[in-house]
Amino acid sequence: MDTKTRNKLRNLLRILLFVISLVILLFLLKGIGFDKVAEVFVKVGVGGMLILIACEILENGSDALALYYTLPEKKNFLQIFPSNCLGALINQIIPWEVGELVKIGLIKEVTGSENSIKSVVLWNYIYKLSKGCALFAIVILSLLVYVFVDDPYFNAEIFMIVAMCALLGYLPYLGMMILLKLNISEKVAKILKYFGKKNPDEFIEKAKKMDRDLNLFRKERPSDYKKVFWIQFFARLVALFSYFLCIRFAGFDSYPAPTIMLAFCAVKLGNYILAFIPMKLGVGEGIGYVIFNFVGFSGADGGLITFIARIKTLIAMGIVSSLILFKPKEKK
Repeated sequence: MDTKTRNKLRNLLRILLFVISLVILLFLLKGIGFDKVAEVFVKVGVGGMLILIACEILENGSDALALYYTLPEKKNFLQIFPSNCLGALINQIIPWEVGELVKIGLIKEVTGSENSIKSVVLWNYIYKLSKGCALFAIVILSLLVYVFVDDPYFNAEIFMIVAMCALLGYLPYLGMMILLKLNISEKVAKILKYFGKKNPDEFIEKAKKMDRDLNLFRKERPSDYKKVFWIQFFARLVALFSYFLCIRFAGFDSYPAPTIMLAFCAVKLGNYILAFIPMKLGVGEGIGYVIFNFVGFSGADGGLITFIARIKTLIAMGIVSSLILFKPKEKK
């Protein structure tokens, strides 16, 4: 099978999976009730949606700033911001983190191909750690808030399960750390050498340098490492705040804060499952449905909250991503 045919089949598969995910989403919304969906969006209103969009822009702006600090040379942030948002926008729709490849392709216009790859890999590497720390901190915070807030849904069993899952949330970081310690770039380069890669020795040397830079980033640039970590950590707290607002704007005022925190963490941890599923739309809403049922809330409300969150994310990222059209390309 030639390359052209394979690309056609790959594109057809992506279209098919996208259509299937839309069908899943429609069935879920039908199960919840289209009248209830419309009612909740009316409650959120234009003002509420604008506030949620602003929170989303702040969250993704923070992530873009963290990506900015992974660059070896500080370039134009106004180019990095929409590039990061466009990648994240694609990740909302297309599975397997395809958006990260888009980020690399856009950022290389600013900082060069090799640096763009290193920066996106570093961002994801530290993100795995900062997200794990943020979610575990939120789980502990939920217990502290429970001391002062009456929460009939909160119980030790659910707390322990979510806390254990939050600890398991460090596994992606540990896995990526092991790969970097094993100099995975160099090993892949050596494998490609046997498949006829042009200039294999030069390619392997670049891979060695990339492995070295990735492993020594924390040691050689400790200030930037801390900035990336804490900015990403802050972005997750913004996401939690946005989640609270979404629930309140939708009219679900009876849900208490401690269990909302646990539900938020469980939903974010559940999103790791999406990395292994070739669909995003509908599946994410399904996870929200299941998690809300798990903590004692209404599953339908969980599906709706996740759907509203996706809509505001798509709008916010779409707005910021469009800025790419108005920014001049920078040379390395």
